[in-house]
Amino acid sequence: MHCGLSPEDLASEILNKYLLSPNALGWRKEKGSLATFLGAVLHNKLIDYLRCEKALLPADDDPDGVTHPASTAGELNERILATELTGKLLNLIKGHKHEQRLCDFIHASQKITVGGKANQQLAEIMRVDEGEVINCRKMLLRVAGVKELYEDVGHGRKRDQGSN
Repeated sequence: MHCGLSPEDLASEILNKYLLSPNALGWRKEKGSLATFLGAVLHNKLIDYLRCEKALLPADDDPDGVTHPASTAGELNERILATELTGKLLNLIKGHKHEQRLCDFIHASQKITVGGKANQQLAEIMRVDEGEVINCRKMLLRVAGVKELYEDVGHGRKRDQGSN
């Protein structure tokens, strides 16, 4: 994680804020479990850091790595949505017999570029052949809830594109 924090730092920051807060960050037992509450606080903080990271990314064509403000709000929104989708997918595959393979596939899918052949890019990133990439995709789609999640994401993108 960028913006000066690792994931561990982020979790520690949230826990410290909770412990040092005179009102426990506003948590009350009636609101639900402490773990769920702190998870939501962590999620919100992660989105803040992703926004920070996006705003400080070096331009692709800048060899010196000089930072520039994010070019569009749409790009930032896409990145946030992709991060949320990844989190949901990782939750759906928890406990799966091939959880690590699927996790690798999900993370590799975030690194492909639009201009190339997706299976070929995934195979190179994962260091497997294209047949294994296809098998991972099929295996992921067989996990309960994944097809529905992709349908929801696809329909949301169609709505967003239609409004432009």
